[in-house]
Amino acid sequence: MTLVLPSWSDARHEAHRQGVRLAADTATDPGAGPVRLDLASALGRTLAGDLAARGDVPGHDGAAMDGWAVAGPGPWVLGAPIVAGAVPSDVPLPTGHARPITTGAPVPPGTEAVVRSEDATVGDGRLVRHTPSTRRHVRPAGEEVTRDQVLFAGGTVLTPPRAALAAASGVDDVRVAPVPTARVAVLGDEVVGAGVPRPGQVRDVFSHTLPAVLGTFGADPVSSDRVPDDPDTTARVLDAARERLVVSTGGTAGSSTDHVRGALARIGAELLVDRVDVRPGRPMLLARRGPTVFLCLPGNPMAAMVGLVLLGGPLVAGLLGRPLEPVGRVRLAVDVPNDRPGALVLAYRATPEGAVPASHQTSAMLRGLADADGLLVVPAGGGVAGEDVPPVRLPWC
Repeated sequence: MTLVLPSWSDARHEAHRQGVRLAADTATDPGAGPVRLDLASALGRTLAGDLAARGDVPGHDGAAMDGWAVAGPGPWVLGAPIVAGAVPSDVPLPTGHARPITTGAPVPPGTEAVVRSEDATVGDGRLVRHTPSTRRHVRPAGEEVTRDQVLFAGGTVLTPPRAALAAASGVDDVRVAPVPTARVAVLGDEVVGAGVPRPGQVRDVFSHTLPAVLGTFGADPVSSDRVPDDPDTTARVLDAARERLVVSTGGTAGSSTDHVRGALARIGAELLVDRVDVRPGRPMLLARRGPTVFLCLPGNPMAAMVGLVLLGGPLVAGLLGRPLEPVGRVRLAVDVPNDRPGALVLAYRATPEGAVPASHQTSAMLRGLADADGLLVVPAGGGVAGEDVPPVRLPWC
C-alpha cells in the first residue's frame, strides 16, 4: 500500500490550522491572553481584535490647501485669517467675503470653496480670482474615517502607516496578541559551531539564522541549542521545552542516527503532519503535546529553510491570529523539468521575462537561496516557459 503524503498546500493549511487551534486552546493560560500597548510599543505586533476609530478624520471641515475661504461670487471683501489649530467658528462667513486660511484649518460655516493662493490676487482690500476652478478644495469632516468605523480587523499587523492612521483617529493604545515563544534545537554530532569544519563535519548554519527567520514571522525565539545524535538526549530536550513552538533541524529521516520521530513518541506528542509530498523538505514533521507544537525539519540546509518557510510561517500566523497569507502566481521564463512525483520547490530570481530558477541549489546547498527573490513550486511533470506557477514569499525579502 502506497502512503499518500499531504501536498505542500495542504500541509501549509494544516500548519496554520494547528496554530489557530493551539492559540484557542491556550487562550486562558496565564500570560497567554492579549495585552494592551501604546501605539509606539505595538508597532509590528498583531491586533487581537478589530480596531475602531474614536473620532472622525478630519474632525472638521477643513481647507485642503493654503488660500482663502470664500462665500458667494467674487470679488470678496477680506476678513481675519484662519490658521491650522484654530477653534472652529460657528459664525457663518457672509456672502461676498473671504478669509485667508492655511492648510488643515477649519473653514467657517457658509464657506463655498477655498480659492488657492496661486489662483487669486489681492488689491484694494479685495480678493479677485483670476483662475477659474470648479474644485472646492475643502476636506469634509469624516472624509477619510468616521467615528466607530473599523480601521483594521483583528489579525492585522500594526505597521507604521496603520499606527499613524490609528493615531489620527484618536486611538492611543491597542490590544495585541501575545508573541509566541520559540526554541530552536539543532541536532547532529557532525555539526560544529565555529571555523572551517574538518572532513565529516558541517558548520552550524541554523542556530543564528532560524531564530531570525522566526522573528520575522512574529515569534519570540528565546534560545537555540545544539543536540547530539542520541535518542535519550533528543527526547529530553523536546520533553523539557515549555515554549509555544519548538523548531528542530535534523533527525527526521529513517537512518540509525535519526531519533526525532522516536523522541516525539516517547514524550507523548501527537503527530499531525508526517512528511510532505515536496522536494526538498519531504521528511518534515509537525507534532503537538499540550501547549507546545513541534516543527521538525530535515538537516540539509535548503530543505530546512524550505520547510520553515512553507510550514513555519503559516504556523506562527495561526498562533498570532493572522490569516494565512495567500499564494499568488509567478510566470516561468524558462522550462523547469520535474520528472519525479511530488512538487519541486526552487529558489528563483525575478527577471523582466519572468522567474528563472537560481543556480547552485539542491537540498544541501544554500548558494541559490542566498540571492533569491522567492520560492516557486513546480508540480509533478514540470512547467514550461510562459506558464504560471505558485510562488512562496521569502520572509527576509
